[in-house]
Amino acid sequence: MECCQIKEYPVLVKREDLSAIPPLPPFSKVRGVYPHMVELKKMGIETVGYVETSISMAGIAVSVLGQKLGIKVVIFDPQYKQDNEVLIKHRSKWKEFGAELLPIKAGMAKVNWNIARKVMKSYPNSILLPLGLPFKETIEATAKEVQRTDLTGIKSLIVSVGSGTICAGVLKGIGNRGPNIYGVMCRKGNMPKKRKKIFLGSGVLDIGIDFTLIDMGYEYTDRVDMEIPFPCNPYYDGKAFKWLVDNIDNIQKPVMFWNIGE
Repeated sequence: MECCQIKEYPVLVKREDLSAIPPLPPFSKVRGVYPHMVELKKMGIETVGYVETSISMAGIAVSVLGQKLGIKVVIFDPQYKQDNEVLIKHRSKWKEFGAELLPIKAGMAKVNWNIARKVMKSYPNSILLPLGLPFKETIEATAKEVQRTDLTGIKSLIVSVGSGTICAGVLKGIGNRGPNIYGVMCRKGNMPKKRKKIFLGSGVLDIGIDFTLIDMGYEYTDRVDMEIPFPCNPYYDGKAFKWLVDNIDNIQKPVMFWNIGE
């Protein structure tokens, strides 16, 4: 936990980007990805596949954990006319930790996932991991971390929403005891569907809890470039932090920012 200042207001920052120890990436979903992959290993899974995007750190996490656990990792590597610097860097990490890269035409993630699922059938004892790694283990681990976190006096908590998995964990951990929660979507989408998914994952009833889901209209690959006094992903958390900066005058204080490190 650390503190930063926005205008004249102090803001507590939960540094979940520090939840994973290098060489794992600053990616708080590791809290759940690791136990999930341990269970897959126990079930006899020998190979896991993952369909990556141009900016996600999920593939690095899966590659590192796969090498650690002795599970082969296949990354479906999106092919663009011109790669961005993030993808080039991440691709080198997949290779560094022993992943097999299979090129796949960049496009609709769900379409690519179905293509990849067919390819994975050629690997014995294999499984294709879901997009965004929305594991129950991550929700449970995040909820436990919330319960270990001192929220005394906090009136507003801001969290980035990608797949909604971390946000679901935050809701589960807070339940009906806590502050107003603001979930800032890192990409535009169907808000009622996303809200329903978050609450279903959390197991919390969508009544008696102050949760506001915010769609700022970002595309997935839009980035926010602004000065932030702690490591913050410009494609994910940075969008939520910008919303906080722009709206801090209008929300109850004290404030906590849940820096998820996606």
